[in-house]
Amino acid sequence: MPPAKTELPPRQRILNAARKLFDQKGFHSTPMSELAAAAEVSVGQIYRFFPGKADIIVAIAGDNIQTTLAEMREIFGAVSAGEQSVTEAIKSIARSAMTLDERGLTFEILAEAYRNPRVAEKLAEFVIPYREGIKQLVSLDLNATPDELEGHADIMMACFFGLGARLLISPAADVECASSQAATLLLRAMEKGTKK
Repeated sequence: MPPAKTELPPRQRILNAARKLFDQKGFHSTPMSELAAAAEVSVGQIYRFFPGKADIIVAIAGDNIQTTLAEMREIFGAVSAGEQSVTEAIKSIARSAMTLDERGLTFEILAEAYRNPRVAEKLAEFVIPYREGIKQLVSLDLNATPDELEGHADIMMACFFGLGARLLISPAADVECASSQAATLLLRAMEKGTKK
């Protein structure tokens, strides 16, 4: 059984409450007083952990990317051990992008990055290891030049982000089918676009 909310450290309670409220109501529509009440802390305690509201978004995004990177390391380990093909690995990443909870929160984070250069800078830092992981995965299957790897990473990241957004438009989409098709099409396109 998970620990009761008040058994969690205050910082974690704040982040958990922020995730829920920002996902449901939006970043700018959530007053700090409501966040404090939901986290069972004082407004002052929030500011002891986070100098500003944007710092909460940055912390959430940082936690999200760490979770994603852990999933990717697991996938890469399976590929390296011969337990999974590169196609299956790309399908797993696509599936993960499509089964992400808190889609509203994801868009709130991206919107705040658009409005706030400091948040955008932090997000850009956070995606560097994700991008490097994508390039590493592609290099296992293709003999691509560094420039080609950069291009492949751009296209794949755009596809994964787009697949995540797709469920907002089409909630009944078949995740297994879409992730399988995405993996097949991405690898086919990369093979055709890579110099032999």
